[in-house]
Amino acid sequence: MTFGQERFPLWGGVATVMVEDLDRLSVARRAVDHVIADIDAACGAFRGDSDLARVNAGSGRPVPVGATFHAVLWTALHAAELTGGLVDPVVGAPRGDSRSVVIDEPPGTVTAPAGTTLDLWPMGTAFAADRAAESAAGQAGCGVFVSLPGAIAVAGPVPAAGWSAQVPYGHGGGSYGAPRHGEDIVLRAPGGLATSSLVSPVHTTDDGRAVRHPLDPRSAVRAHRPWRTVSVIGLGCVAAKTASIAALVSGHDAAAWLSSRELRARMVHADGRVATVGCWPAEPCPATAPDGDGRLAPACHSADPS
Repeated sequence: MTFGQERFPLWGGVATVMVEDLDRLSVARRAVDHVIADIDAACGAFRGDSDLARVNAGSGRPVPVGATFHAVLWTALHAAELTGGLVDPVVGAPRGDSRSVVIDEPPGTVTAPAGTTLDLWPMGTAFAADRAAESAAGQAGCGVFVSLPGAIAVAGPVPAAGWSAQVPYGHGGGSYGAPRHGEDIVLRAPGGLATSSLVSPVHTTDDGRAVRHPLDPRSAVRAHRPWRTVSVIGLGCVAAKTASIAALVSGHDAAAWLSSRELRARMVHADGRVATVGCWPAEPCPATAPDGDGRLAPACHSADPS
């Protein structure tokens, strides 16, 4: 079999689809494109007709939304619950007050409280990567690597040499056609890799306007800002994205937060220094041994330079 790869511009950055068998690349790419279009229509940050845009314009009124929007919203709310509000899709409400969002199924409506805004784009890109990789692997019948701006997912059989991935120094992977800068690593198991950053991505609209995505660095991040970028390897891209955002918001406690959850991460300090947590990016960590309940305990953890 011959390895296949295709790169294309997406959401102000670069997307990549890789497959083990070149003959199956077109099938995988169609599956990925379908998921991308579905996610963009549900919670695209750069279009005014998405479900997300309509919910945010609802000003406290129930708005009909599709199944994909519901799935991404439930995923984001679950992330908020798991992290104690560190990852919160509700902007403008007190931390941990994501319960103020009203979801009615049926009839399939969502109500965001007046004076607040839902920000589902970070979680939406991770959700898209996971779903795209799984869909492409299922339809193509081979191992698939999908990289979207800030979100990577691997599904299906992994090649013996693993999948080559690049962890960006800043947000996403730069614009299409621009030189790629970052750390090259190898992913040797299905799962996800997500990067979160305090640097807002820039998207060029169809009419040529440059639009910067309105990230919501919480007050804790604004106050400390020790980390410019956090990348995390997880069992899925959604899990990795949840951890990377939570680490950014945790500020100086980011390394401890990640280490306590036995995660592998790479963090770029505001001054450019790099710190890693766990056996980044080894898979599996050769220096670990099962602890009392059978889990692998992290054996290496670099010092926090903050």
